[in-house]
Amino acid sequence: MEKRSPWWVLAGLVAGVGTGLGLRAWQPNAGPFLQTWVEPWGELFLRLLFLLVIPVLLTALPLAIASAGSLLRLGRTALSAFALALLLGASSVLVALALVNVTHPGKSMAGKVPPAEEIALGQGSGFLAQAVNLIPGNPFGLLAGWLGWESSAKMMLAILGLAVGLGLMMLLLPESRGKGIRQAWEGTFAICMRFIAGLIRWAPGAVFCLTCLSFFRTGPELLGYLGTFGLTVLLALALQGFGVYPVLLRVLGKYDLGKFWRGIREPLSTAFATASSNATLPVTLRAAEGPLGLRPEISRFVLTAGASTNQNGTALYEGVTVIFLAQAAGVDLSLTQQAVVAGYALIASMGTAGVPGGTLPMIAAVLASLGVNPDNTGVGIALILGVDRFLDMCRTSINVTGDLVIAVVADRWAGGKS
Repeated sequence: MEKRSPWWVLAGLVAGVGTGLGLRAWQPNAGPFLQTWVEPWGELFLRLLFLLVIPVLLTALPLAIASAGSLLRLGRTALSAFALALLLGASSVLVALALVNVTHPGKSMAGKVPPAEEIALGQGSGFLAQAVNLIPGNPFGLLAGWLGWESSAKMMLAILGLAVGLGLMMLLLPESRGKGIRQAWEGTFAICMRFIAGLIRWAPGAVFCLTCLSFFRTGPELLGYLGTFGLTVLLALALQGFGVYPVLLRVLGKYDLGKFWRGIREPLSTAFATASSNATLPVTLRAAEGPLGLRPEISRFVLTAGASTNQNGTALYEGVTVIFLAQAAGVDLSLTQQAVVAGYALIASMGTAGVPGGTLPMIAAVLASLGVNPDNTGVGIALILGVDRFLDMCRTSINVTGDLVIAVVADRWAGGKS
């Protein structure tokens, strides 16, 4: 199947931003049309990807564990991946706190926030939107609801636990009895990859649809209010992605940087399009075993676990956003309070659902623990929603890149070649 250049995704982004801002300026009543005929196509792309997340988790992770060869080797891989995830998470939070204390993005926001009703548009209710809504937007949440569980995060952890259990059973089975099971799992995994390859061809159009409505909703005025905040987040993500990651790749992984960046173009464009680490997972696995040349028993284990637990771009974003909202409320956090924010951000990023917008509930929880009420700050999470979609796309790209960095280093430590 012919691959579509990642540059088409960037073209879709630029077209979506331009169209959204243009309609906001010259056709301010276009909101219902966009919700009825444009947004559902982007939402359809996301929901179809999410449907494949659970079968990918239940096939890739067991196959990775079964391919480890022994429990000792599996344990070494898990420990090295966990240590690297903590290292990257800590570095991302430190970068975030350093920048947000230099730029003070929240102090320019006080008293300049329009009413929330000027930001929100509501949900589309046309036939197309209703048809798309028949497809579950969060399979983890759907299963959690069926079982009467409280959250999709618990369901995700349960599925990960089930996948680990299946993998351990396959690992411990004699070769003669486990061969057929492994072949069935490999076939299911290959089918998922085939579906993903076809779906990714829609990514440029999906990016256009999603960003068009997002920037129509936000408008240039609110972008001006949030400019310093957005630039702070983007600069912090850039420092993490182009500063910290290359150092780890060269020093710990002994890996060629040019080969790495060329090999991850497709996962990066998919992460940017979907704003979801989980939805990007199948594409990430394909890149790891293809252009990057990593061994499946290492890459599948590290990447499937990392899609849910290694989100250092999310930790960075949470650190910046919490302090931004506190500054906008006129609250100066002490060093001790900022250390608490850093710890919360690092831990919360490991429990954040790898879906678009999954960060916002965690941010609200951290703010509440600090005694900051967003309703009284002059800014609110409703305002953050205006730019969260674009920043979510950017930080998901960093999350996925971090997963691949860990996979490369873990593969190297296990005796792989660069």
